[in-house]
Amino acid sequence: MDVLYTEAQLAGLNAGDPASAVVRDPSRVFAVGRLLGYSDVEETGTERAITHRYRFLLFHLETLSVYRSAANAVYAANGARIGTLYSVGGYGPAEEAQWERVDQGALVDAKLQLAEKAAARVLYLTGLDFGMADIGIGSDDRPIVLKLEPFPSLDAPQAGRFAAALERYRENANAEAEYLEPATLGADPEFLLMNADGKVVQASAFLPRRGRAGCDLLRIGGKVMYPLAELRPEPSSDPRRLVTNVRRALLSAAELIPETPGMKWLAGGMPAKGFALGGHIHMSGVGLNVRLLRALDNYLALPLILIEDESSRARRPRYGVPGDYRRQPHGGFEYRTLPSWLVSPRVAKGVLALASVITTRYRQLRHRPLDRPDVLRRYFTGNKLALAGTVMPMLDQIRRMPEYGQYESMLSPLLTMMEEGQSWDERKDIRAGWKIAPPAAQPR
Repeated sequence: MDVLYTEAQLAGLNAGDPASAVVRDPSRVFAVGRLLGYSDVEETGTERAITHRYRFLLFHLETLSVYRSAANAVYAANGARIGTLYSVGGYGPAEEAQWERVDQGALVDAKLQLAEKAAARVLYLTGLDFGMADIGIGSDDRPIVLKLEPFPSLDAPQAGRFAAALERYRENANAEAEYLEPATLGADPEFLLMNADGKVVQASAFLPRRGRAGCDLLRIGGKVMYPLAELRPEPSSDPRRLVTNVRRALLSAAELIPETPGMKWLAGGMPAKGFALGGHIHMSGVGLNVRLLRALDNYLALPLILIEDESSRARRPRYGVPGDYRRQPHGGFEYRTLPSWLVSPRVAKGVLALASVITTRYRQLRHRPLDRPDVLRRYFTGNKLALAGTVMPMLDQIRRMPEYGQYESMLSPLLTMMEEGQSWDERKDIRAGWKIAPPAAQPR
C-alpha cells in the first residue's frame, strides 16, 4: 500500500501540505464541508439522524468504488445509538463489515448521487487528489461529512483499481506533455432580461432553446422554467476571435428580443435575487486534469472575486464552487465555476484571454492558495480586501508568461481592474458596452 501511495505522490498526487494537514487535523475536512453548506459530525449534535451512509474511494476526478451501509438502521450523528461507529480519526476494523459494494453500472438513487457529489467536492477543496470519503445523508436530505482519509487502508480489489487508475493518470500526463497546439475555447455565458418594474422576463418568450442565442433552464420551486438567455458562440483557439463570436451571438439575440421601454439585459453573478448566472468556458484539445482545474480556480476564478459586484456573493456556495466541471460528449470539458462575464467587453476579453493562457501554461502556474481554509473561506464570502494580497503575486506571474505579450491588449485592462479594485455593476444594461443597438436601429 505504501508503495502505491509513494508512486502516486511522485506523480504529484496528494503531495505536499494539504494531505499532511488532513492527517494532522481531520477537522479541517469538516471546515471545508461547512463552507459548502454541508453538515458534519462535529456540529450536528448527538440526536441528528443519518438515514443513509455511503463510502467512496476517489482518485483524480474518478470514483473507483462505491459502498453503502449494509445495516438497515438510522444512525445518530455523534455515536448516541448503538452501532454508530463514527469518531474523528481512522477507520476501525470492526466497521468494515458494515459496508456493501454498490455496482456502479446499476441504476443509482438520488441520495447516492448527492453523496458522491459531496464527497468529490470535499476531497477536491481540501486539496487532495485521492482518498476515501464517508458521507451521510440526513433526514433533511442534506449531506453530512463523516470522514475523509487521504491514505486509507485498501483491500486487494481496491488496491488493484487504484493501481489501474494511477497508470491511466500517468499515460494521460505523458500525452498532455506532447500537446503543442493551443486549446480550442468555447463558451455559453448567460444573461437575463429585466423589465422596468424590476421583474425578470422569461427569455423563452423571445429566444429558442437551441441556436447561437437561446434560452437555458432553471428549476424554481420544483418547476422547470427557461428564464435565462444563453449565448453559444462559435469556438476558436484564438480568444480574440471568440470575443468577436460572442458579440455576434449578442447581435443574434438582439434580432429576436424586441426593444421594450425600460427593459435591461443584465449579467454577472446574481443580478436578480434567485437568478444565478454562469459564464461557462468549454475547452477541447487539452486533457481534463486536476492541475488544470486548480490553475483555473486559483489564477482565474479567485482573482475575479476582486472585481465582482457585491450581489455576486449570493451565487456561492450553490454555484461558483472551485473545480466545478462537466465532461462533454465531444471529449472536452466545461469549466463551470465562473459567473457571467458578459458584464462588459473588457471583462469578457480578459477572462477569455486569461483562460487561454492558463490552459497553455498551467504546468508552470503552481500556486494553490485555495488549498488553505482561510483563503477558501474568503473566496466564498467575497472578502476582497483580505484576498488582494494573495492574488497580486499571481497576476505578476501571469504577466511573465510568454503569451502575455500576444494578448496584452485583452489582459492588461482586466488585471488593472483587479489591482485597483474596480467592480463591475450588475445593474447596468450590458448592451451599451457591447454596442448592441435596439432592433429598429440596427443596419439591415
